Amino acid sequence: MKIFTSGKKLRVSLVAGFVSLSLVTFGIQNAHAVTELRFAALAGIDGNLKPVIDQWNKENPDIQIKIETLPAGIPEIVKNLAASSLAGNAPDIINNLDTYADQLADVGFTEDLTKYFGTGPGALTRSNFNQAFLSSYVPINLPKQVHGLPIAADAIVVFYNKTLFKKAGVKAPKDGWTYDQYLAACDAMSKWGAKQKPQVWGSSGGPGGGSKSIWQAQYNPFLRSVGAYTYDRNTNTSKIGARAAIKAWKQLVKPWQSGCIPKYSISSGKTPPTFQGGQVAMETSVRALLPTYKAGLAEKKMDWDVVDMPTIKGKVSKYIIGGGSYGLGMAATSKNKADAWKFIDWFYTTKNGGINTLQASGSLVPPTDAGIATGDWRKVAAPPANVNAFSRAIKNSFIAPKLPGQAGTVLDTAIGDALAEVLLKNVSVKAAFKKAEAKVTAAIKKELE
Repeated sequence: MKIFTSGKKLRVSLVAGFVSLSLVTFGIQNAHAVTELRFAALAGIDGNLKPVIDQWNKENPDIQIKIETLPAGIPEIVKNLAASSLAGNAPDIINNLDTYADQLADVGFTEDLTKYFGTGPGALTRSNFNQAFLSSYVPINLPKQVHGLPIAADAIVVFYNKTLFKKAGVKAPKDGWTYDQYLAACDAMSKWGAKQKPQVWGSSGGPGGGSKSIWQAQYNPFLRSVGAYTYDRNTNTSKIGARAAIKAWKQLVKPWQSGCIPKYSISSGKTPPTFQGGQVAMETSVRALLPTYKAGLAEKKMDWDVVDMPTIKGKVSKYIIGGGSYGLGMAATSKNKADAWKFIDWFYTTKNGGINTLQASGSLVPPTDAGIATGDWRKVAAPPANVNAFSRAIKNSFIAPKLPGQAGTVLDTAIGDALAEVLLKNVSVKAAFKKAEAKVTAAIKKELE
């Protein structure tokens, strides 16, 4: 009996060992069968995307996505992606951006997505998107191609801290206000804030607090309002140094010079004062940063809201409303394009897809006509309460003009350099931006030769 029992135990042990070995082998085979996709996300957006990626990874154990964060500046992003492509180490999916989409398409970094349209469960096509926002991802020299899909319909509004305005005794902004009223409120808040600990400023250098340049969503509408352009297709030149443009730049630089915005050395530093930190009374920004603002100001027990961009005096337009988007693109060198498209299709067309998750979090307005008009983003709990400010901004927004090829990177760098020369070296606005114009025009000519 004991012998039988021992033999039985031995057989059971052998069978158990075989099963364990089989499971281990099966696990190894499965591990090798899992496809890993790398997603290069924009700094500031990467946190918003985490629950989206977590949901995808949960639903798709055979295709796992890992998020990487891109550098903060546009020139640095383009250089980073170009270098990764040359090294054969480019990410599979990227957060494409309206202002550098053409640059990436021009050097062959991004994949044309039209070849995938209509495939997959969602049968995604061009018609799914608001055409004004989609147009940013259609290359100038390749008009039949699409090198990215917009995630959000973004247009700038002014976020303002109601608690700080009340403490300072300064009249809070209202829809329909003017740029002069904005400057007056900004200066008043900074003068009051200079006596506070920690110090408070009227406005910030850019979304998220700091900046080494002036944001395109601010300067493009200003230039348009006076009839100037970053790129004139009729002459293939830049008009950022034209007489009318200089007047616009002077208005844009004014808040930096008056002390309304922190000194350039502070706002361009590593730890600038932030709106979400309660040290900035106003910030010109977009809905993508709303979750960050909400979390930061809730922690400080501060109330806030949004208001329309102020109006200006301009012969073309009275609104200072810049529009644009960030989107999804695919690397042309990706070895996992079919799986990358599965994610993109899922992102836009499924109930649990990323577009709905982000909308529910309040971080975007969907880039579709129906989404803009009646999307669930309107139902997110306040603040902000003035949700119609976003839809009005989108309706009146001016999408950034595309420059050919790498001229867009030159534009970004030239404007940043011009601002630094004005604020740090006391170079005149006219001289700094005339110099910038010459650089950009030379880059445009080079691209078109």
